[in-house]
Amino acid sequence: MPKKKIKIIPSILSKNKAEFIKHWKKISPYFSYAQIDIMDGEFTKQKNSITPETVRLMTKKHKLEIHLMVDGVSKYITRWAKLKNVKKIIWHYEANKNTQRIAAINNYLKNKKIKTGLAINPNTSLASIKNIISDFDTIQIMGVTPGKQGQKFQSKVITKIKALRYKYPNINIEVDGAVNDKTFKAITKAGANIVCPGSYFQKADSIKEALAKLK
Repeated sequence: MPKKKIKIIPSILSKNKAEFIKHWKKISPYFSYAQIDIMDGEFTKQKNSITPETVRLMTKKHKLEIHLMVDGVSKYITRWAKLKNVKKIIWHYEANKNTQRIAAINNYLKNKKIKTGLAINPNTSLASIKNIISDFDTIQIMGVTPGKQGQKFQSKVITKIKALRYKYPNINIEVDGAVNDKTFKAITKAGANIVCPGSYFQKADSIKEALAKLK
């Protein structure tokens, strides 16, 4: 089985517009593609106030994927799908486990030529999504419970990554949460081909050096 090329996508988790601008300025010169996290205070304890308009004004030269950590998925999806530079939208299985609802959102985005990703929390089993995995471009496995940066990586998800890669050799497996120079090797060795470091980059004195440590 040929190994998929590893993509490193910076993840931006910001509380508000001012913090988003600061985070964006730090990573944007080094990447052409980034992930932006949206939280609603219901699915996650934390809430942020990042609007599509703020993002549109700041990110015109970049491609984006939006990671929705929200309960009212449909409402957010229609809003974010309007941005021309949004190439993928990822939402959580735990937000609404109804497979017909998931299929409807998936089809809506595919009709707009936007790739789709389904995220699962560390405690959610692959068995619970087995009938819908192949409908997605990407399965995002969370390395932490969503909503807060700087958490410790839950090593039990390594087994999940391995099992998913074994059954689906061609799917994109993305890992978000506690991705850093200490966890990167185990995550990618297990079979993930997309990794999303967040606070690892924001805390780094030098993005170039932080990237070199990952590679």
